Amino acid sequence: MKKFLALFRVQLRAALAGIRVGGSRKRMASSWVTLLLVAGMGLYLSSVYSFVLARQLAQAGAVDLLLLLMSGAASGVGMIFTAFAAQGMVFSGRDADFLLSMPVPPVTVLLAKLTALYGENLLFCIFFMVPVGIARLWYEGGGALFVLRLVVGTLFLTLLPTVLALIVGFLLSWLGSRLGNGKGLGLLLYGLLFAGIFVLGIQVNRGISALAAGALSGQELGSSGWVLPFRLFQVGVCGNWGQLGLFCFLMLALLAVVAGILAGSYQKILTGLETHKKQPVYRLARLNRVSQSRALLKKEASRYFGTPIYLFNTGLGLIGLVAMGVGAVILKDRVEEYLAQLGLPLPLVLLAAAIIGLFLSTVVITGSSISLEGKNLWILKEAPVSMKEVLKVKAGFQLLLVGPCLLVGVVGLVLGLNISWVDGLALFLLGMTFGWFTALLGLVVNLQFPKLDAISDMVVVKQSAAAMISTFGGMGSVALCGLLVWKLRGWTGELVAMSLCAAILLVCCLCLHRWLDTKGARRLLEL
Repeated sequence: MKKFLALFRVQLRAALAGIRVGGSRKRMASSWVTLLLVAGMGLYLSSVYSFVLARQLAQAGAVDLLLLLMSGAASGVGMIFTAFAAQGMVFSGRDADFLLSMPVPPVTVLLAKLTALYGENLLFCIFFMVPVGIARLWYEGGGALFVLRLVVGTLFLTLLPTVLALIVGFLLSWLGSRLGNGKGLGLLLYGLLFAGIFVLGIQVNRGISALAAGALSGQELGSSGWVLPFRLFQVGVCGNWGQLGLFCFLMLALLAVVAGILAGSYQKILTGLETHKKQPVYRLARLNRVSQSRALLKKEASRYFGTPIYLFNTGLGLIGLVAMGVGAVILKDRVEEYLAQLGLPLPLVLLAAAIIGLFLSTVVITGSSISLEGKNLWILKEAPVSMKEVLKVKAGFQLLLVGPCLLVGVVGLVLGLNISWVDGLALFLLGMTFGWFTALLGLVVNLQFPKLDAISDMVVVKQSAAAMISTFGGMGSVALCGLLVWKLRGWTGELVAMSLCAAILLVCCLCLHRWLDTKGARRLLEL
């Protein structure tokens, strides 16, 4: 048991190592910051949807379905957040040879890594389910027993995203070992995964709309095969101890089966993944002469589109902008009906601005750009190009991606929801200004908190201080902009309020740009 606990502490510290920025005291404090940021991410994502869904379901008398839907969302999001962590921690860790050479059974090493992965998922799931429980108590009531059942259910619910992340991590490692980098296949697999989640989300929204309209019962909505474990979770937490016990047993059985399969041949699996790993093939080819900016831009694009975790962790907002515009045109009548059912007090143009801001706040490409240079940063520093130009291209690359996606989204809103072209132009300019602000902010944060010694790209993109601070900084900026526009709209109107907000963001951009041209360029040379 002592060996297991020691290995577990080591693996948990390794999972939190991405945000460490200084000495021992700073490392201890930064580990707590990591935990708080992960908890805050769960609270933020859940709070955005829980009360909106609870309000809709309350109109149909089916508030308890909130537990079914949000437990499924917690499992899906948790799996996405930790799939690459499972790949790096369980199947591709640099410490695998060292740990397996110690006088410790391989199954103990596997269980320690699984427990650390479970702990990371548990923190997220607990804080994800807190707003769900509050919303259910607000609309339906409950007592101490409901809270107790929710806590117990969440402890076992966390096993599901842990097992799913473990399976996906193994598949990614296996494919990577057989196909070299497998970048194209990795992008395809993640694209299919997110497409499936997107389609599933559309189906759930349709079901909720049909439920609110009386065309579908709550029993029918929760009768699909894939929702069986979440249905057991919902019924159990809402008062059926027998169903809750059955749910806990099924989750434990699932974990036991998967862990048992891996435990019997864990050392062989790691050896096979390592021995079958393909090495990169280098070929001689003629190089074309291009300008410095174009060469740097091509390098940024190659890394971004060739790193699945980087692309999908920072590109979901771009996909969301395009999907929003296309969906607004194709599903025009349904969107208008859905917005009418919500009965939101916001004007349509402000609601559109808020959604665009939330999408753009997740596009934090520059927040990891410098850290991903890693041990090859010296190449940029020795190249015949100024550091100002390097930073300029990194920010410009993000804007080149934001511009077309934002244009599609805004044009779709104008055509699909009858927003005026003047308001559409204001939305586009505000969005581009905010996109420029987040690009510059990401560079500033990344220069202050670089992570050049990360063991994998996953650590940089998902667990580093710069990536987390950039993401939450963008979200906080959206909240401040929304509050400012909301306070000004009563005096100036929506259009003028958004213009003033864009002007303030532009001033902030100029200040950040000035810092990057001077202190930022010197800071990059010092790294």
